[in-house]
Amino acid sequence: MVTLDYREPSLHERALMDLLTAPDFPGAGEIREQLRSCNVRQIDAEGSLGLQIQNPVRASVIARVPVELSAPDTDGVDVHVLLHVVNGICQEIEIYKDAPGPIGKLPERWRYFVPSSNWPNV
Repeated sequence: MVTLDYREPSLHERALMDLLTAPDFPGAGEIREQLRSCNVRQIDAEGSLGLQIQNPVRASVIARVPVELSAPDTDGVDVHVLLHVVNGICQEIEIYKDAPGPIGKLPERWRYFVPSSNWPNV
């Protein structure tokens, strides 16, 4: 369900933000500050979120996606959660599956990917 109006994140969405910012990576502190007081709106059927940041402290990240979560869905196909940061401001939490079809259930345990300083900035 796509929504037009921004709202406070649900407990589930807040938990996902906490998972995304659990590891230390360049800009993580500023990103935690941004997400602590953001509003969200659902932008696709998978649950991806557009972010409206209230605290515009800029994060010095080394890649547009400074952190990614991945884990298998109930059918074994990986689900991904990516945090998109543009010009130091969080813009979106993208959620997608590696194959067509709905996400059965978001995993409880995730693998983290954090680009290193030699990762190309896209």
